[in-house]
Amino acid sequence: MNKNIFLAIVLSTFSVLLAQPDWEYNPGAFEFTAWIAGGVVLRDGEPFAESGVLFAAFDDAGNVRGVAVQVVPGFGPNQGQILYEMTMGSNADGDILSFQYYDASEDAILGISETITFANQSSQGDWFEPVFFNVAVAENYPDWEYNPGAFEF
Repeated sequence: MNKNIFLAIVLSTFSVLLAQPDWEYNPGAFEFTAWIAGGVVLRDGEPFAESGVLFAAFDDAGNVRGVAVQVVPGFGPNQGQILYEMTMGSNADGDILSFQYYDASEDAILGISETITFANQSSQGDWFEPVFFNVAVAENYPDWEYNPGAFEF
């Protein structure tokens, strides 16, 4: 293998790994727990998941309340599809948790439209009937397009 190609591959791998957010969940910081037992992230209505991406829950102050792990069921209606399982923590019922998804292919943190109201010992979704989370769509952005031929000098 050419040294330049090898070096480019190594550098791009490290840049992706170093660019990931440092979301870390500390379960010992919370008295209560709740779970997502099966979740699917959708983009434009289609499952949107790649191996190694991050999906996490946050409180309104931006504190990490849970970081999901990826599972791939070997049976059932979602066989072979990446699902997410997450333990979420809180010190009180009623906290509103929001979600973010780190897309490594775009090196972008994407917001999720859905929120969850924390309830101690509650569980959402499973491998057979997962709960769905939709990547938030940027709304109300003008459709600007630069057309240099539209101007006279």
